[in-house]
Formats: sequence, structure tokens, C-alpha cells
Amino acid sequence: MRRRFFRARLMLTLSTLLGLSLGAAPATQAAPANEGTALPIAYHCDLAVDPLHKQVFISDYTTGSVLVADYQGRLVRTIENLPGVCDLELSADSRTLYAPLVLGDAISVIDTGTAKERARYATGAGTAPRHAALIGRTLFFGYGEQWEASIGSLALGASAPQVRLGLIPEGAFSGAPLLVSSPAAPGTLVAGDENTSPTQLSVYDVSAGSPVLRTTVNDPGGASNLSDLAITPDGKTLLTASGAPYHHPSFRLPALTEGHTYPSTSYPDAVAVSSRGDVAAGVQSIEPDPDVYLYRAGADSPYRTVSLAPATGSDAGYLRPHGLAWTPDGTRLFAISGHNDEENLRLVVIPAANEATVGQ
Repeated sequence: MRRRFFRARLMLTLSTLLGLSLGAAPATQAAPANEGTALPIAYHCDLAVDPLHKQVFISDYTTGSVLVADYQGRLVRTIENLPGVCDLELSADSRTLYAPLVLGDAISVIDTGTAKERARYATGAGTAPRHAALIGRTLFFGYGEQWEASIGSLALGASAPQVRLGLIPEGAFSGAPLLVSSPAAPGTLVAGDENTSPTQLSVYDVSAGSPVLRTTVNDPGGASNLSDLAITPDGKTLLTASGAPYHHPSFRLPALTEGHTYPSTSYPDAVAVSSRGDVAAGVQSIEPDPDVYLYRAGADSPYRTVSLAPATGSDAGYLRPHGLAWTPDGTRLFAISGHNDEENLRLVVIPAANEATVGQ
């Protein structure tokens, strides 16, 4: 069994956004990217796109802050005092951002319009909530460490939001489970074990409030070192990214039977799907392989590939785990890359005709 631990990164300064080039060539000939916007963070954990205010939120676990960038990738503000902030989950109307605080034993509730914390709800000493998924008016969160992990919930509809813990037996996951949900699959919560090899996926029915296990699959598609999960717009298919195998598989919900495979390369670490079905399959590649493969839904080959390496040097750029996010309309893709202990925000602009252009 292999376990993945957080790796701190150095503090950086902000540089000018230079944009991102896309390759229309075969996957082995992806065009190199420019530097993007350097992020003054130590360890990126997640990013979320707010279409209402046209901004992007980027969480930094180590410094306990969330950066806010505009749709051009320029940093505009920072939200501080969020110890161990990890997952970022937007409300359906994009007016509220929910952020589990691993080192704060709490869920932070942030107003996306003002970028200020509206409330903070304690989850209990030592719970260390890390991952989150919103279903209706309930925020489910994965919490705990070292085979004492479980799933909790925060009921948001009540006049006094209520926290519940221990919704699944401890030991079902080796650490706080990675969670994902979709408005198109109401009552369905998918959980994955990102700390074990091979990994485990489970599907729960939460329509009655408490998770009821529907399906569990160990070693789904030969997966190990799970990094990311995404659900297609119709709510029928789960996409995964894990260190192995060297492609991005899909699984039909809720049975988790294997479906279409999106070819990529070593080592898959991110996946995102737009509202129009475009799939971004990300890898921590070895140059000159591309870092991101862009697919139309169900396609066998990418319509574009992206390299995150600087224009000079090899093995110089890589995609961060859980480092991809689309705008809901599928016209912009944001990526977090790393290079020489630097982390950068990259922008890919994709017009409706799927003819990619340089980031604005």
C-alpha cells in the first residue's frame, strides 16, 4: 500500500499572465505553454470556477488562504485565515463557496461576491474535514485520518445549520474520502479512496439524508493512487484520474461498470468535464508528452493537446493533481501547473466551434 502526503511548496511572487498555447498536432507534438500567472501559494489543493462573478478560486492548504483570479487569470484578491483549506465547493447559484478546513476542524462559508467569510461551522476537534460535495441543501464532507475516516454532513437548509458525523463506518476508507456529486444525479454521492493502491470507489444513495451504500468496487479498472473524480453533465458517468493505469477511464453510475476510455499517458492526475460534455484529461507527464488531452464526449482521440512546460527545457512543467476546472459553458479551461517549485495558473480559451486559441 502506498500513501500520498502533502508536499509544501515555496512562496512565490505574482508575475504577468502570458497566456497558453494549444497544440493541434498529434499528442506527442503538443505545443509548449507560456509561463502563465505565478501563484503566491505553497500547496495548491483545489480550484473552483464562479460563472456569476467570472472568477476562479484557488485554495492553498499550507498558507491557509484562497486566491481569487478573474477570467483572464489575473489575481485580484486573497482570502486569508482558512487553516488547511482544501476542497472548494460552489453553491448552485454561485453565490456561496464552501471550504473544509483540515487544520481548523470546520467548514468555512464564503460570500463569492465580497470574498469574505460569512460563517464558520465547527465539525469537532480532530475531525480534519478535507473533501466536500454539495447535494441539494446538504454539504457532505470527507474527514478523518489513518483508517478512522468517515463522511459527515452539514445541513444548510435549517435555521441553525447542523453537523452530523459518522455517516459511514470508520475504516471504509483509509483517509478522508474524495467526494463528487452532480445536480443531474440527485441523491447520488460518489466516494473514492485516494490514499491506497489499488483504490476503491463507492456509490451512496443520500436521498434520505444518510448515505446508503449501493455499490463498491475495489481496484476499478486497475486504478491506483486516485487523484480526481468528475461526473458527466447527464449524471450517468463517472470519470477518474489515477496514477495508473495510463489512461482516463469512465464508469457507468450507479453500478460502476466500465465504460469508454479516454487515452492519455503517464501519470493521470486530473480530470474535468464541461457542461457541453468536453473532457479534459490531465496527466503529470514526462516531456515531450502533453499534459492535457481535450476530448469531445465519447471520442477516441483528442481534438487538442496542451503542454504546460516552459518554452525552454524539458521535464520542466507538470499538471498539479486535481488541477483542472472548466467554466460551465466549456469555453475556458483553467489549469494549475508546477515548475521548479513554482505553481502557475494557466488559461485555455476554447470557442464554441472547439477551435482553441491563445489565452486572453
